[in-house]
Amino acid sequence: MKTKLICSLALLMFVSMLFAGADPFTAKLGNPKHEIVDSLYAVDQLSGSIYYQQNYFTVDANWQEGHTYIGDYYDWGWMVRFASIGYLSFELPIIPVGYKILTASLWINIQSWSGNSNGSYPIFDYGNTTIYPDGVLEHIDYGDTFNSNDVIPSSIYGTYTFFNHETLLPPSWLSHDVTDCLLIDFAANRSLTQFRIYLDGFSDWDNRDDYIVYASYSNPQLPRSPKIVYTISDGTSVTDPTIPQPQMAISCYPNPFSDKSTISVKASELGIHGLNIYNIKGQIIRSYGNSSQSSGDHTFHWDGRDDTGRQVSGGIYFAVVEAGKYKASSKILFVK
Repeated sequence: MKTKLICSLALLMFVSMLFAGADPFTAKLGNPKHEIVDSLYAVDQLSGSIYYQQNYFTVDANWQEGHTYIGDYYDWGWMVRFASIGYLSFELPIIPVGYKILTASLWINIQSWSGNSNGSYPIFDYGNTTIYPDGVLEHIDYGDTFNSNDVIPSSIYGTYTFFNHETLLPPSWLSHDVTDCLLIDFAANRSLTQFRIYLDGFSDWDNRDDYIVYASYSNPQLPRSPKIVYTISDGTSVTDPTIPQPQMAISCYPNPFSDKSTISVKASELGIHGLNIYNIKGQIIRSYGNSSQSSGDHTFHWDGRDDTGRQVSGGIYFAVVEAGKYKASSKILFVK
């Protein structure tokens, strides 16, 4: 796993120390559940695309460190029609003893598209019938090598609609819940979770370009790299009657987010004495003043920018709110 789990554990310890120590902070929140958020990144040489001609003839498998095309195109130099399928492979995380996976979402950055070579959503023409093909995501198993034999995977665990012409508008991020997919892979004792992405129908085999382009970097430092964002927890109950109940709660939605996230706070104390957004170094990058002098619900909106209006880099941040003697925080993941 390219992003080491130990880094996340260290980060969790850092946050606890940052806010007056682990025990007092947990007791004030009344929430003993320990959750870890981390990301998996595409494995180079095990991810990429397969180009093929009609009837899967002349198949070529290769990794594109940059952009991957799914759909079809016509090569005027070769006078040949090609179709392409995208493949993604991620190493499954190591789950510490006592923890279990709660959520996992696959995130892919869609860069551009072309339909009948005119810069619109892909269009497949079948005689007198014209369709906008859906984007299909399949949870598959093609083993620990990637080659032309994987154009038709031996094992398909599930097929999902990833996008369609009504929901897609590049450039944009797409996400899909793959929690069940990872649980299936863990149950099968696999070391990888693997997927393929294609346009329903694959191709109409004409001489016009119909494709979707997504970023396919494997470098976790690049903000548009495909990723699986997952959360694991020790499963400690938050309803234990021996644990003080929370006097304040904070939530962020959507999370992860790429445009704007709404931060909601429920507090029993009078007045919200400020909301701060921290980076992983413990530095305040965005501050909000008092919400009101009454108890109840309070709402803030963060657009991924700091106090100077500059957009921050993608990564994990912490929303921290105070009211009276209470303090609450929530991890929030910004992707771009």
